Amino acid sequence: MNDQMRMRWKEAKERIGNAYHDYGRLCAAHPKACLSMSLLTMIVLSYPTVTRLRLPVSTPIDVFWSEHLHVNEKIAPFWINENPASYIQQFIVSTTVSPWNATEMSPEQAVRAAVASAFRIRTLLLAEPAVEELCLRLANQRDSHWPFRSKSVCVVLSPATIWYNNLQKFREDDDVIETVFNEQCKSTFCMRDLLLGAPVAATGIKQKYQTNRKRKIEYAVTIFFARYSKKVIQGLKDKLAKEFEIVETPANDERTFVQVYFHPLKTFSSYLPLISTYFVCMIYVYYSCRKIQMVASRWGLAFASCFTVASTLLMTTGICAHLDLSTTTWGSEVYPYIALIMGLENTLCITRSVVYTSPSLDVSSRIAHGLSQEGYKLTKYYILELLALLIGFLTRISDIQEFCQFSVICVTVDFYMQLFFYAPCLTFDLQRLGLEEKRKFAELLLYEEIPRLKNYAPVSCPMRKVWPKLFVMKKMQKRRLSDSGVDDRMQKESPRGDSKDDGDVPVPRPEDSVRMKIMYFTTRTRIVQRTILVVFAIWTVVLVFFVGSRQLGMENNLTNQSIESLTRSHRILSTANLQYGNWQRRTYKWWPAVAHEYNISLNSRYVTFLPPIVINAKIHPSDFMMQKIQKENQTVEQEEEDAPVLRSRIDWLEMQLKMYLAAFWLLLITTVIAFFAYVFLSDRWKVGGVKHVQEQQQGDTVGKNNGSGGTMSTKNFVETHPTTFQGHRFPIESIAIDDEDPATFVSCCQEGIVYVWNTQTGQRTLRVNRLRAAPEQGKEIPAAPKIWALAKRNDTIIIGCCDGSIEIASISRNKLIGLYTKSTIGVSHLVCRDDELAVVRLDGSLEFLTVDYDRSEGRIRVRQIELLKSIRAHQKPVCRVATWRSQLITTSFDRSIKMWNWSQNPVEIEISNVFLSHNSPVVNLAIDEPQAIMYSSCEEGVICWWNLHTGELIRTIDNNTTWAFQLATSSEYLLGFYGSSQLYLWNVENGQLACRVTDAMGDGTSEDTLYTVGSSGVVSFDDQIAATASSDSVTFWDLKHRAIIGKVKLNGKISSMRKLTAQSVLCGVDNSMYSVTVPSVRFK
Repeated sequence: MNDQMRMRWKEAKERIGNAYHDYGRLCAAHPKACLSMSLLTMIVLSYPTVTRLRLPVSTPIDVFWSEHLHVNEKIAPFWINENPASYIQQFIVSTTVSPWNATEMSPEQAVRAAVASAFRIRTLLLAEPAVEELCLRLANQRDSHWPFRSKSVCVVLSPATIWYNNLQKFREDDDVIETVFNEQCKSTFCMRDLLLGAPVAATGIKQKYQTNRKRKIEYAVTIFFARYSKKVIQGLKDKLAKEFEIVETPANDERTFVQVYFHPLKTFSSYLPLISTYFVCMIYVYYSCRKIQMVASRWGLAFASCFTVASTLLMTTGICAHLDLSTTTWGSEVYPYIALIMGLENTLCITRSVVYTSPSLDVSSRIAHGLSQEGYKLTKYYILELLALLIGFLTRISDIQEFCQFSVICVTVDFYMQLFFYAPCLTFDLQRLGLEEKRKFAELLLYEEIPRLKNYAPVSCPMRKVWPKLFVMKKMQKRRLSDSGVDDRMQKESPRGDSKDDGDVPVPRPEDSVRMKIMYFTTRTRIVQRTILVVFAIWTVVLVFFVGSRQLGMENNLTNQSIESLTRSHRILSTANLQYGNWQRRTYKWWPAVAHEYNISLNSRYVTFLPPIVINAKIHPSDFMMQKIQKENQTVEQEEEDAPVLRSRIDWLEMQLKMYLAAFWLLLITTVIAFFAYVFLSDRWKVGGVKHVQEQQQGDTVGKNNGSGGTMSTKNFVETHPTTFQGHRFPIESIAIDDEDPATFVSCCQEGIVYVWNTQTGQRTLRVNRLRAAPEQGKEIPAAPKIWALAKRNDTIIIGCCDGSIEIASISRNKLIGLYTKSTIGVSHLVCRDDELAVVRLDGSLEFLTVDYDRSEGRIRVRQIELLKSIRAHQKPVCRVATWRSQLITTSFDRSIKMWNWSQNPVEIEISNVFLSHNSPVVNLAIDEPQAIMYSSCEEGVICWWNLHTGELIRTIDNNTTWAFQLATSSEYLLGFYGSSQLYLWNVENGQLACRVTDAMGDGTSEDTLYTVGSSGVVSFDDQIAATASSDSVTFWDLKHRAIIGKVKLNGKISSMRKLTAQSVLCGVDNSMYSVTVPSVRFK
């Protein structure tokens, strides 16, 4: 069972990694689209937050309720020691029209009856002399147009105020529903809801009604008192009882006083600590990126990281504002800082995972593999956090529930922004990496562990099948071979080298930096998120144990003192056991804005909600207030006519804004849900194994006429499945094939592991033992240096290492039989000829060695490795190496081609010719040995034809291209493969372009492919068949008919291709290899 669970767990990890790999491909292919979507979402969802920050109002920070207006100081919070800013008395009114005639009456009359009762209640309240003495009085009027103004200086809010407390205006109104909904709404509060005493949705008032049934309309009349008198409140209650029915409320509502405390006014200085923290974190990320030294723009990446975290906070608060979720829990000020440290940890983890991928991979592969390696942890901790928050929410503790609501939104938004904003930013940064940054990165790889790569099937976009022209993935030129030559072998002068051109200080090892050690530890262990989960768990357990047990005790009729002590920790009004507390909960957030309009400040003060008085009013249809009257003055100014229209337009715009907000946060949640659905539920868009694509008809009809009649023969090309060679954990570094012994070949990866493979079966026959000396007891076995070059000759393997050493291993004995360590400059190329060896090093130097083998007793040994001659061949690294007869030919980034006489006599080893014509690095080379002609191509796309006997330049072909051609030769043509779909054929006799064949399935754009040492983008088998590699496909061409005869799609981007046998090519794809056979011919 344990093994089965482990297998399922491993499969889940693989599926998660595969999904992130697929998204990485998508993100790298369309970074602008992902970035635009995330930015648009951020702008829309952050709008409520930005508007709220500009408003000079306060929000509640603490809520306290008890059965006594004045409570014990030991029980009450500190802020209740002072007198409240105001006492708020609400009269909750429920009105109906009785009797109701559905055939003759309309819903507008039900609303009119409710407003009419508000006029009566307001008149009764202000008619009481004691109310004028106790009510909150206004010193001056700031705005005469403010609708709360009336002849009375008491602050009384009721639906009657919509008509400026003028009964005449109310009776002249033809449609009270339209007037109610014409009231202006602000972002802090809606005036219509404020005057109704509750959100309009809770009152029963609608803009349109479907039926004429009898309706109950509810609203509240609110009066503000400066002082409290129980006697006056009871007198008002008795007076109202004479006109209306007073509803008896539960005992808890009758004796509960609710105090709401408002924190000080938020100004710009209040946000300075938070802004300063974000700025400091940006500086920290910048200096961390400087230590990483693997990014193009340190400031850009630091800004992107902090922008990701800041936008996460803005979007979270914006969604909370849209959903009317406010933070009232004590200590809620730490929420932004929790979001900051969690977001920064995620960005650092993603950054480290992506930038530490191998530079031999293209940007798309680096993003995909980087995200796949970090995807499991991102998903694991995201799900763990959601589960922890769900458990916390189910505790029914108000403080925990509020924190969980905020945190669920925050972690979801952070997950969205990490994938759809920060990952595209990393894509742009990797695309901008310059030569110096790549060289430093390659140098750091000498000390760092390269992440392991896994085999992922390529993802197929389903929309390409629906609309292929619109959803084709454009391929752009992103790098040149001269820039990418530093990836693993063509670095700038090695820190161990003694090159004359080495003027830079060697880059220090990252382990020497304390900051980097801390960052590596944080990103590896996720210590921040683990700590937050543990603290949250402890906090939840403590609150559940203490508060939960007290809640249980309260239900068992504990004493009033214990109940009051319990209420100290309950700061959310919805947790109070009040039947009519919903009215207070829906309105207490409005009062700071109302007080601000009256020039009253509630900063660091609190208001007290008195027990509500509930009234049931029944209005007769014949009531005189229900009767409409004609307007006395029919002349209405144009401005007054336009005012309702303007308010209606404002309401429409606000409704549209709410719709956009809802649409975008639903889009965010849907995107995250869809991503996880792709991770766990669907594999339909993942192509398993190797996909074979037949691009054109595989048959050609060839007719032959014989006199009067003719015979027709059909030629079909039959494809075979590629042979897969899998076993390396890291990208393939080098491959060595012995032309005299093609039954086996050798490969090594960036981890330094060397394997011997069976060409026919694809099986791994041997892992080469690279142990240089017998291990001493008690001491660690030293790690073998990384490999940059390989060569195979019969039973021996020659290994060129990054530290300049050369190892010679025996396949039959599976051990090292020779070691050469007289140089510390890395080996970039190896050429083996019998017992002679040509070594090309990173500084452009060339060494000729001879190896003395002892083959007696049936076992091969190395007696001596002798240096024949060392030459500084080029001033810059060598690109290509080839042999012709007894000559060694080298091309370099210094734009030159040199030919060397390779002899066993050191005196005869010298330069025999120099070929100078190119104006840019010479990156490709092909030799026609029978004709003694050499073809070379440089980065500018110029092809030169050389006579190897005389060194004469025969001709130059300038194709007006932006990149070099991959070259190969046949007896009739020079083959040049350009971009991703164009095959050129030049006649070898006159240099004329015979034809240019284009892959119809290609998009025709240029794509640079970095081919490793000894490989090329085009291989010629004979005079009829050629193979080309572009992106993830191998294409076979019929040179005679100049058509594509087959295409094989592999499991990733092809990094190398070379001729394996007379009928097959060997392709390197990440950490795997594939042997693809030429389609066989069958005649019918």
